[in-house]
Amino acid sequence: MSREEIGNYLGLTIESISRLLSKFKKQGLLRVNNREIEMLDPERLKAIAAGTAHCG
Repeated sequence: MSREEIGNYLGLTIESISRLLSKFKKQGLLRVNNREIEMLDPERLKAIAAGTAHCG
């Protein structure tokens, strides 16, 4: 999926998606290579999505 497709799916702007991906990359949660995204810490990402952990 492109950033635009992800944004449309989640109801977010492309800019918001780009900021989140950059933030998650800096925190070591994701690795992004062109159109491929690798989750490096899926458990922490699940906790952030569930609201039981913070992303910052």
